Formats: sequence, structure tokens, C-alpha cells
Amino acid sequence: MKSGSDADVIVLGAGMGGLCAAAHLTAAGFRVLLLEKSRYLGGRCSHREREGYTVTTGAIMIPMGADSAIRQAFDSVGAKMDMVETTGRMRYRLMHGDYDLPRVGGGLRGMIEFAFEGDQQKTEQLFRDIISVLGGERPDEQLSLRDWFLQRTNNPAVLGLFQGFCAALMGTSLHEIPAAEYFRFLGRSSKGSRFGLAAAGNGALMEALGLAIESRGSEILRRQRCSRILVEDQRVIGAEVENSAGEKRRFRADAVISNLGPNLTMELAGEPNFNGHWRERLQANPYCAPIIHYSFVLDEPLLPDLDGSLVFGNTRNLIYLEIPSLISPQLAPEGKYLHTAYGAPVDATTTDLRADAANTLSELEENFPGLQSKAQFLVKARHMGPAPGMHRWPGYMMPNETPVAGLFNVGDGATPPGTIGTEGSAASARAAVQYVQNSTNAFTNTNNGNQP
Repeated sequence: MKSGSDADVIVLGAGMGGLCAAAHLTAAGFRVLLLEKSRYLGGRCSHREREGYTVTTGAIMIPMGADSAIRQAFDSVGAKMDMVETTGRMRYRLMHGDYDLPRVGGGLRGMIEFAFEGDQQKTEQLFRDIISVLGGERPDEQLSLRDWFLQRTNNPAVLGLFQGFCAALMGTSLHEIPAAEYFRFLGRSSKGSRFGLAAAGNGALMEALGLAIESRGSEILRRQRCSRILVEDQRVIGAEVENSAGEKRRFRADAVISNLGPNLTMELAGEPNFNGHWRERLQANPYCAPIIHYSFVLDEPLLPDLDGSLVFGNTRNLIYLEIPSLISPQLAPEGKYLHTAYGAPVDATTTDLRADAANTLSELEENFPGLQSKAQFLVKARHMGPAPGMHRWPGYMMPNETPVAGLFNVGDGATPPGTIGTEGSAASARAAVQYVQNSTNAFTNTNNGNQP
């Protein structure tokens, strides 16, 4: 740490990306100052208590396997992941029925066969094409996943199946995600991934990570909104923050990692500090991935045997349903059942989610008649704009590095290829920390080389 610095590294935002970056840096011996605008940790991977229920702020299925970037961040500081595993517990609903993913493997081929209603020839041909792409050359980056499928089939059930899969897991529709990025993700996710639900809620999970970070000497300050990223001579020198009382304070550091999204990072650091190429890339695909969120309570579960997730391929907006308190009963009072449903717009470039949100609710009713008259709704939310489901579409992410020396992006606007959501955010943190370590080593070597 340089003389006069408040920390080796400042991390802005305690979402999954920011917390994982702070964990890896702390484990590597850096003194980290993590600044968060709210009193909660986790961002979209947190929870709120609503009338005795533990309600997610976004994330549901959280990767938890040994190869997960999330698990690695927790392990780096000795934080416990209190999870209920739900790997393989997925059901897909198409127009002609429901398909439960087998828990012993073979799910992809089985899904396709179910969509084709048992047609072995069509199943085998499409399955071979997918396996061929996974094992070889990726499609052109400009080809959408919808167009890739339409070159092979126009079967509405098949298109619906993969539309539901993409919207539920990746936040965008078939026509919006590049086929190459989808297959990068599918290739990664098919290699023994494990998922689970946070047993006591996402907020408790992220608080455990925060406590482990602080126990190793780093610091987390809450209710500190970043008002400016400080830059001198094209190098970051710290950050200015404002507390809930409106008081401003400056912190100095050798590096800054931003979990605020690439757009806000550039705004806070000053657009003139970002070269034309970086800005062009940012503005070429400036769309976030909005999400519609309903959480509601019933006296009986909609699907008593659903101990995982239901993905919809028979709808326009409704994409996902989970009953968290069937998986972890402590998330709801005894005898009550917390449900979480998500919807996505048909067009993720939309600036108005009202019609999509209303139709998501209608499709819930169509799939479960009488629901609205029986349910107690705890959350009816639309996430977009500055606080979206994800800051960028998969396939159009920004790099971790910025043109400002020592300033790096993490989070769901800067995930590595083939990663998404919480896992992508954690993977982006792992990558950004490597950049920080490399830049620190380069500075140390250069400084030592100048010694007499």
C-alpha cells in the first residue's frame, strides 16, 4: 500500500461481484475497503424480510460446486455456504405436458425428445447438431440462437423449450442471445455443475461472506454511495462517497474495483477518461436484461412435489417458478408456502415493462387457475434501468479492464464468456483480482528497478 492510502484496493458495491472480489483480495493479503450504498450485502443476491417470510431480491439457484467461482471466493476466506442442494431438480412445462429432468444425466437429449413428442429421428438430428457445436467450432457471433434453431427446426415446442431455458437462466430471449454465447454457457454448465438454495436466505449467505472478509482485516462500510471515482493522469487514485446524512468523504487507494455496472463506472470516473474504442463497445449494445418478479404466499403449494425449479416453455412472458419454502422450510412460517415467479419481456430493449408484467401475472393464472384469488402477494416488482436483472446481455459483456489504469469492472455487466448471473459475477471478480495482482506486481518490479 502506498503511503497516504486508506486501502490497497477500494471495491464499490457489495453485490456478488464486489464481495467475491473483496474476498479474493483479502485472502491474497490486500487491505480492502468495500463501500456499499445500502445497509444490505448481496445486491440481487440478497433477501428482505416481508411479514415473516424471507424473500429473495433476485437470485434463486446459486452455483455451489467445487469448480464454482462463488464457492472458491467463500473458500478463500473460510466462509461457510449454508445451502440446500437442488442440482437436477428441474421441470420444463411445454404445451403438451411437463418434463422432469432426470437426476442421473441424459437430460438434454430427453428434453429434446419430449419437445419432439418422441420423434426419434428429429431428436437425434438436433441432438447431434448441438453436441457437434459443443465439441467443435462455434457458430458465427452475429447469429442469434433463434436463427440457429430455425436452420434446423421450426417446431414450436422445441423453440418454446429453449426460449424458456434461455429466458429463465440467461435473462434474454432466443432472438437476443448469440448462439455462440449460448453454446459456450451450455458447454460450461454441463460439466458437473451443482446448484442450491441458500438455506437461510441469500442475505444470510452474503453476510457470512462479509463477516469472513472483515475477520481477516478488510473493512466494509455501508450506506456509502459513491459520488465520484477519483482519477489523476489517467490513473485511479480512489473514490469519493456520500453517506446517508449527505456528508462526503474521500478515500485513497492504489486500485478500484467497481461492481456498479460499466455505464455508471464510466459516468463516475468521467467519460473523457475512456477512449473511443471502449465507449463504442459500451454503446454498441447498451441494453440491460430486465426481469419481472412476483413473490406470493399460499396455504398449499401450487405443486407439492416441486422441490426444485419449473421452467415455462408454453408462455410468452412467464419463465420460472420455485417454491423456496418447500426446499428450505425456515424461509416461511409453518404451514405457509412461499412462491417466487419470474417473467421476462419478449423484447429486452423495452423501456416499459407494465404490459409484460401484467401478462406474466395472467400466465400464472392460466397455468394455475384461481391463484390470484388465493395468493397473498409480497412482491410485485419490475427491475430495469439502473437496477436491472443484469446490466448487460450475455454475449455483449464489457471487459474487466478499463482505459483508466487501476480501475476494473466486475459484476453482471462484465462476466467472462460462457458465464451468467451470480456465477458470472463471481468469475468476473476472480478475473479482476488477477488484473489487480498483476498490476501490483508490475508496479513493485518497476519501483524496485528504479532503486539505486
